[in-house]
Amino acid sequence: MEIYLDNIVFTIQRAGGVSMYWYELLKGLCDTDLPLNFLNADPHSENLFEQQLDYSPYPCIRESWIPPKYLRYLPLRYTLPSSAVFHGGYLRVSPQKDIVNILTLHDFAHERRMATRFPRGLANIQQKAYGIRHADGIICISESTRKELLYFYPKTDPEKVRVIHHGIADCFYPLDKQQPPDFALPPSPYILYIGVRSHYKNFGQAVATLQLLPAHYQLVVAGGEPWLPKDKEALDQAIPGRYHILQHVSSEELNILYNYAWCLLYPSSYEGFGFPPGEAMKAGCPVVATYTTSIPEVTGTAGLLVNNPSPAAFAEKIQLLEDANFRAGIIQAGFTRSQFFTWDKSIQETISFYKHCWNTKFSL
Repeated sequence: MEIYLDNIVFTIQRAGGVSMYWYELLKGLCDTDLPLNFLNADPHSENLFEQQLDYSPYPCIRESWIPPKYLRYLPLRYTLPSSAVFHGGYLRVSPQKDIVNILTLHDFAHERRMATRFPRGLANIQQKAYGIRHADGIICISESTRKELLYFYPKTDPEKVRVIHHGIADCFYPLDKQQPPDFALPPSPYILYIGVRSHYKNFGQAVATLQLLPAHYQLVVAGGEPWLPKDKEALDQAIPGRYHILQHVSSEELNILYNYAWCLLYPSSYEGFGFPPGEAMKAGCPVVATYTTSIPEVTGTAGLLVNNPSPAAFAEKIQLLEDANFRAGIIQAGFTRSQFFTWDKSIQETISFYKHCWNTKFSL
């Protein structure tokens, strides 16, 4: 069972959840004795995750001279050996009938019209539909995503679908608070907001929540898209002197932020999986979030989840944490829940699925 892995996903984003998933999967597969081949690998990549991969022990194939920004939307153009397994990092499949196509589906934000607009959104939907039709095995990163797959594409055979959750990286863990952190922390107590602020991430609700909380609560915004002057002006008007922007943070710094945060506030109304709640729980940070899509699947009973999201509802959950015993219980429950999500488990389940799909298609 020879495996071909398409790394074009690393050309799509410099960092992000999808490329993190692909990096963790490749890193785990490289620790096995499986015969691996990489397509569209770039040793000089600008992607932060691909920069950490060592391709030297493996065959690396340049698929085409077509620029990646166009190639990403096309089916695989390289002829694979018969009976090979092909797994694309982002929605791509091979038109060959004599190989096994594995497709990973992360979410259906485009189908819900919650993500990028025409024409890119339409291209994503069409590419996804083509991949679903041609896939021999489909990995959904959550039960929520599996349900959406069968809703939007009801003709999909459920037998070829497998839910394989992401893992949560080991770089997130509780710190010894007796030792001073190697990082200049914002003033406490601070509410932590992570990542993208646009569309369904509902950053505006986080700001409105701070307006309802006592003045000693601060808002820390880490990562996400660049800030425009008008964005900062809006914060200055809404919560003057109560916010801190940390545009670029390393994994180590993010772990420190989780450890010392009052809580993670995650007002997103849609997630295929959602890394921040899992990371926060693993670092011992309470999670306040919405009860929607995959979020309760990740947090279990450890999250302080809001059924009808509003700034008032989020503020109420945040203030529950002022009870020290309640807070300690939530932190312990979150840490226990986070142990369910490991990359070792995810990778072993993926390899098992490769073998299952290969045997289903080729065994006599």
